[in-house]
Amino acid sequence: MNAPTGSHELIMVMGVQRSGTNVLFDSLATDRMLSAFPEDIDSAFYCNFLLRPLSELVPLIERARGRILLKPISETGKRSLAEVAEEYRSYPLHFVWIYRDPVNVFDSMRRERWLAADEIDQPAHIRGWRKRNEYALQFQQQHREQIAIVRYEDLCLDPAVFRQLTRWLGLDCNSYFRKDGAEGRKHMTVVAQRNIDAGTGDTLSALDAARTFRPRRTLLLKRRIVSYLSECLRTRATPSNGSPTNAGAHSQIPKPAERARLPSSVAGLHFWLNSTAICHSNGLVTTDVVESGPYRMVAAKPDNGPYGILSLAQRGTLYYPHSKTEKRRLGASGTLCFGAGHDWNFFFDHNGFTVFALFRPNVPCYPPYNQSGCTLLRVGARCNEAPAFFLAWDGLANSSSARVVLCPELGGPPQTRAILTLPQSHSRQEWALIIAQRTEGPNGQFSISANGIPGDSINFADSFPSHRAEEYVLELGGFTAEPAELFYGKVAEIIIFKGALGEDDKSAITRYLTERYQL
Repeated sequence: MNAPTGSHELIMVMGVQRSGTNVLFDSLATDRMLSAFPEDIDSAFYCNFLLRPLSELVPLIERARGRILLKPISETGKRSLAEVAEEYRSYPLHFVWIYRDPVNVFDSMRRERWLAADEIDQPAHIRGWRKRNEYALQFQQQHREQIAIVRYEDLCLDPAVFRQLTRWLGLDCNSYFRKDGAEGRKHMTVVAQRNIDAGTGDTLSALDAARTFRPRRTLLLKRRIVSYLSECLRTRATPSNGSPTNAGAHSQIPKPAERARLPSSVAGLHFWLNSTAICHSNGLVTTDVVESGPYRMVAAKPDNGPYGILSLAQRGTLYYPHSKTEKRRLGASGTLCFGAGHDWNFFFDHNGFTVFALFRPNVPCYPPYNQSGCTLLRVGARCNEAPAFFLAWDGLANSSSARVVLCPELGGPPQTRAILTLPQSHSRQEWALIIAQRTEGPNGQFSISANGIPGDSINFADSFPSHRAEEYVLELGGFTAEPAELFYGKVAEIIIFKGALGEDDKSAITRYLTERYQL
């Protein structure tokens, strides 16, 4: 089905994953005259991150306001840019191809747990990077007026590059590009870097030569000097075996000494959401969700509920995409409610508790649904009354938090006791292992950590129960009564114990998670 001539212009952000496509898309989407549709597992434009057939998209394109911004970056894993352009030949189409130092691309994939550290420089990965970037070079040779090729490091270094790009596109945008951390060049072994450089060098040089926009010469010279000096210092600090002296510096979570143990082998297990046992492929979760703890609690499949997606170490995770924000705010919240009829009072009395949560927040950060934080889970009555326990993420501080809302025994308004991990300890789109615990006793210690690094710690008295134990539930994915704080992102595991675990047991569960997910 062909579109009429002269219809909506399409702009497609393209590039290899972890090359800066997200920040480029988000920056271009700040133009108020654009209709922006990011890639998605399931939406009107995308199915499993690939564009739906054009015959399905034509009515949507024709109804959209203004020009249309898309980010179908997974397409080049299946076909070339020329093939995409041929399908959309009836539309005015522009590609923006972004590329990045492949060492930093592969290191970012490692930090996303898409690649294991020992396979980061495998020839298959290098060939894939080279093939996809060469699609951009090939398309530029035939259709120079339809494509802009830009380098991620240039956009971070010189704001003028982004301004040139937006002038070329005719957009009025704000740049979200910031200083490039270049973590791969800092932490990857010299041997791995040299293997990647050898396999990608020719293509990278060709991309550099083909760039549509370049940084100012003075800034480019400064970057080259800094890179040269850094390389000299790094090479001198490298031992004879080829591994940097700080090769372990990129390990987020310290490896505990205690041997790994399954949660089911540790006394006091009450609840265990094991996403791998629930999600075996990408797609909407279409059945009731059963947790793996001793009670096998069941959450009924909700409308607007989570998807399953293979993500962390290629294992299944529960996924709430932020493209569903409007549906979840205006309709069903999509949360999963577990444990009606079970005893959750240990969150509020003198028994204490230990919560492990491995999750990756990714809240909407563009109008009209800018969201500065989210609630991962809540334990309490379905109504918005105390007592209640919340585990949440704060996007302003880039940290996670836990709080207990208490009912004073002598009456009066509810009181909140809140603790946070250290600022910048849990950034958006990053996995982190959060542990929240309260020790036994009438004035137990309430503490939290992120990736093994302690955060706040306070003491507080028990809460006076205001509901029967069987009225409490665990609600995952947010709290329905607070639609502006619903969770978006991925969840690998949530493990809850009745009582405060000792250091040996806590260490054993931490090791189980770090080994299973290559943290």
